[in-house]
Amino acid sequence: MMSKFLSSFYSKLAIAVLICFVVIGALLLLLAHNVSGRYQQEVEQKLHAQLAEHLVHDSELFVHGDLNQKAIKQAFHTMMILGPRFEFYIIDPTGKVLTYSAEPGKVKREFINLSQVDQFIKQQAPMPILGDDPRNPLKQKIFSAAPIYEGDELKGYLYIIIGGEIYDNIADVIRNSQIMTLGVWGIALTLTFSLLLVLVIFALLTRPLRRLANDMMSLQQHGFERGMTAVNKWQQDSNDEIQKLGAAFNTMAATLDRQYRKVQSTDQLRREMVSYVSHDLRTPLAALQGYLETWQLKREQLTDEQSQQLIQIALDNARKTSQLVEQLFELAHLDGDNVTLNLEPVAIAELIQDVIQKLHLQALEKQVTISVSPQDPSLMVTADIQRLERVFTNLIDNAIRHCSSGDTISVELSANGDKLEVAVIDTGCGIPKSELAHIFEPHFRASNSANGKRIHSGLGLAITKRILQLHQASIEVSSEQHVGSQFRFSLLASAS
Repeated sequence: MMSKFLSSFYSKLAIAVLICFVVIGALLLLLAHNVSGRYQQEVEQKLHAQLAEHLVHDSELFVHGDLNQKAIKQAFHTMMILGPRFEFYIIDPTGKVLTYSAEPGKVKREFINLSQVDQFIKQQAPMPILGDDPRNPLKQKIFSAAPIYEGDELKGYLYIIIGGEIYDNIADVIRNSQIMTLGVWGIALTLTFSLLLVLVIFALLTRPLRRLANDMMSLQQHGFERGMTAVNKWQQDSNDEIQKLGAAFNTMAATLDRQYRKVQSTDQLRREMVSYVSHDLRTPLAALQGYLETWQLKREQLTDEQSQQLIQIALDNARKTSQLVEQLFELAHLDGDNVTLNLEPVAIAELIQDVIQKLHLQALEKQVTISVSPQDPSLMVTADIQRLERVFTNLIDNAIRHCSSGDTISVELSANGDKLEVAVIDTGCGIPKSELAHIFEPHFRASNSANGKRIHSGLGLAITKRILQLHQASIEVSSEQHVGSQFRFSLLASAS
């Protein structure tokens, strides 16, 4: 459980922020300590910069080339009254410590580096300027210094350490006092509060990422059907990049869902088509084979008329097989994504008349009358003429098969704004209401289909519907048994 939590983005971010806070806090404390120390040193040194000069001016520290012990003792006594923070040293021109105000054994250096002393006296460097601490060979401290002259001869320097050893001891005691402890705790609590505040802000900022991760996990675990119902709603028009990412993910998931469903549907249709094709082809092929085998076995005993009849039946079944295969290929092509239409202005009344002429013999055999109204050549639609011809061929052929002697088929055209409405009406046997919802399905045959004889593929209406969909049109049907059927659709009108 702990490893799972530590592996999350938020926990990694929290740990990184914690480390940054600790490092930055330590650096800030160190920087504050150094800056405050340097600031204090600069203030102290500037405040007491003239201290050594005043002492040298007020006291005669050398007499006839030798140290004036009485004057030195008086000067040291006078300055000690100022407090324990000052340490006094007299050094010769080479930097050797000649005398000092400390107790014997306290001084660890015999020589003082005069380069810092020269910088201080000549003011060649910004303060604070650190010089050697005679009591500690490893430390440097701020100081005040002034040259000591006897006449025009340089006899040495008065070197005053500001913040001596006693002062450092007192400062160490203060650092360990309750005030300093409270100060450290105050800084620690401030950093802790700031860290918690940042973590809360990060939690709020990363919550959309967690929601998006949960959406992805939901789709992974439950799939599209259940997973899509559990995903969050994202604002696509938001300026928040995570909101845009979530909206893009939802769009992508929805697209994948549609494609997945389409693949499933296509696969189901493929299975059904294979089943239908194997069944539909089996009948005419079996008949074709049977009649040919009969003719082959009995041709010696058959009359010319009987032979001709067997061959004609076999030929009819071959034609049916060819027609079925052609329609299957056509429907498969129309269901593809690369279908293009060659749209152009079409005189629809003339096109219907051509179809009627093509089906004239078939209608004449059944004694069915076909008409188009109005026969106006100025009625134009924007369509693919070859595919639109296929639509009317399928509809009129279907109507002829469901009509009996004396029935009529009429194609009625009427303008409606920028649309041209088309109705194919017959007075045939009609379609049962329970079957109306299925007649555009591939291979579906109504119970009244040509008096129950399976002589057609059942693909005509499916092809018709798909062609009209490509023309952004939908087809509707209404029917009443023993009265007739009516197929209606609208096409985009075109200027004549």
